[in-house]
Amino acid sequence: MLGKSTNKNWFSRFRYICLFLATIVVLITCQRALANGVDSANNFAAVDNIWLLLAGALVFFMNAGFALLEAGLCRSNNSINVLAKNLIVFCVAAIAFWIFGFGLMFGDGPDHPICRGNANQNDREIVSYLGHFSPTTEYNRFEQKSQFILLPREQKTPPYQQLPKYDIPEKEFSLGFPDQGFSCLQRKFPKRSIASLFFFQLAFAATAATIVSGAVAERIRFWAFFWFSFILVGFLYPIVGHWVWSEYGWLKQVFNFIDFAGSTVVHTVGGTAALVGAMLLKPRWNRFEYDPQEDLYGNVPSEPLPEKFKNQNYFTYPSNLTFATLGCLILWLGWLGFNGGSTTDLEEVGHIIVTTIIAAATSGIIAILSTPITALWSQIFEKNPETGKPDLSSLINGILGGLVAVTASSAYIDVPIAILIGAVSGVIVTLGSLLLRLWKIDDPVGAIPVHLFCGCWGTVAVFWSLKGTEVYKDNYNVLGQLGSQILGWLIVVVFIFIFSWIAWVIIGLILYSFDIIIGNKKRLSSKGNPLAIINRVARQGIRVTPREEIDGSDGFWENPIDT
Repeated sequence: MLGKSTNKNWFSRFRYICLFLATIVVLITCQRALANGVDSANNFAAVDNIWLLLAGALVFFMNAGFALLEAGLCRSNNSINVLAKNLIVFCVAAIAFWIFGFGLMFGDGPDHPICRGNANQNDREIVSYLGHFSPTTEYNRFEQKSQFILLPREQKTPPYQQLPKYDIPEKEFSLGFPDQGFSCLQRKFPKRSIASLFFFQLAFAATAATIVSGAVAERIRFWAFFWFSFILVGFLYPIVGHWVWSEYGWLKQVFNFIDFAGSTVVHTVGGTAALVGAMLLKPRWNRFEYDPQEDLYGNVPSEPLPEKFKNQNYFTYPSNLTFATLGCLILWLGWLGFNGGSTTDLEEVGHIIVTTIIAAATSGIIAILSTPITALWSQIFEKNPETGKPDLSSLINGILGGLVAVTASSAYIDVPIAILIGAVSGVIVTLGSLLLRLWKIDDPVGAIPVHLFCGCWGTVAVFWSLKGTEVYKDNYNVLGQLGSQILGWLIVVVFIFIFSWIAWVIIGLILYSFDIIIGNKKRLSSKGNPLAIINRVARQGIRVTPREEIDGSDGFWENPIDT
C-alpha cells in the first residue's frame, strides 16, 4: 500500500513537471515567433482572429444565459415555449443576418469613396444611410449590382493601388467569404477575416432579438415572435448598426455619435422593440386587472378567470430562481466577450473587462440597497404593500443593467467612472420597474428597464467618458457631445418604435386573417377609433388565446411529460 501511494505521489509530481516544461516550451516558441519581423505580423493576425472568435463564442453562449434567465423568471407552464423561442431566435437571426443584415450593416454603400471613384474626398463630407454588398468584379457605381446573400466570391484583387487609404488584407484572410465590398469594416478591424467578423456581429444581432423574447413572454404566439425576429435582425437592427458603426454612418458623421459596443445599437434597439411588443400585446390575463376577452371581444367572457390569476403576486413570483441566477452568471461571463471583443487593440481588453465587471458589481449592490424605494412606492401607489426585503430578481436585473450601461463606454472610462455608471444603473433598474407598473406595462423579466432605460443612461454617460482620451483630448465640447448622444439615442428609439410597431401590426394582421380563414378566431369588437381597431386586430393575431394562457404556452409543443 505504501508503494502504491509513493508511486501516485511521484506520478503527480511528474505531471506537474511536464506541465511546467510545456509552458516553458510554449513561451520560448512565442518569443521566437515574435522576433521574426514578417512572421510576427502574421502571428498577431492569427491572435486577433482567435480572440475575435473566442469573444464571439462568449457572446453566443449568452443565448444560454437568456434562456435560463427567462425560464427562471417566467411561470413554469411556459418553460418549454420560452426555451424554444430562445433556440429558434438564433436560427432565425443567423439566416436573416446572412441574407440581409450583414450587407446592410457593413457593406460599402453607394456613398463610399470606392464606389464614387474618389478616395481623396474629405471623410466628414461622406454620409451613408444604408450599406449593401458591392459588385463582384469592379467598383463602378454605374455597373453595381446590389446583392445581399453572403456567398463566396472569386478571388480578384480590386484596383486599390491608387487608393492606399483603403488597403484590404491579403486574400488568405478571406476564408471563402468575399474580399470585396467590406473595405470600411476591414479598415476598422485590420487583419480580421470577414468570416470571423460575420460570426462576431451575428452574435450581437441575435442578442437584440433575444431581448424581445423576455418582455413578451407568456402571451406571445410562437410564429409571431419567429417572423418579428427575422425582420428585426434582417432589416431594423442592421440599419441602426450602419448609422452608428459604419465608417460613414450618418449618426457617426453628422452627430459624432459614440457607442462603443452597443448600449444603443444592440440594447436600445432590442429594448425599444420589446416595449412596442409589450404595449401592443397588453398585460397577461388579470395582470393590472387586464381582461383580454373583454378587450378583444367586448362580450361575456367564454373562459372564467382562474382563481390563481386573482392574486397579483402570482405574476411576479419567479418559477425557478436557480435558473435565473445561473443565467445571470452566464450573461455576465458572456459580456466580457461582448465588450472585450469590440476593441481593435488587444492591449485594451484587460481594461475593458475590468470596467465591465466593476460597473456590473456596483449596479447589483445599488439595486439591492434601493429595495426600500420599492417598498415605499408600493405603499403609496399600490394596493399590495411590499415588505421591503431584498429581492433576488432585483439583484439579477441590477447586475444586467450595469452591464448594459457600461457597454457604450467601457473602453474609454476608468474605474471610478465605471462605479458611477453602475451605481446610477442600479437605481434606474429599480425605478424603471416601478414606472412600468405605474404605466401598466407587463414585462415578466424586466427586459425594458434593463436594456432600454439603462441603454439610454449608458449612451448618455459617454459624454464625459471621452474627455481626456487620446482622440478627444483637445478642444473637447462636453455639452455638444451630450446633445449628440441624447439626440442620436432619440432618433434610434423613434425609428425602431415606429417600424417595430409596423412590423408587429403587419404580422398580427396576417396571422389573424389566416386564423379567420381556417375558422380559429372569432370576430373582434369594432369599438374605438381606427388605430385602436388596428391594434386590437393585430393583438389578436400575435397573442395566445385565453385558454392557452390558462394552460400555459407549452401546449404549442409536443410535451413528452404529458404522455
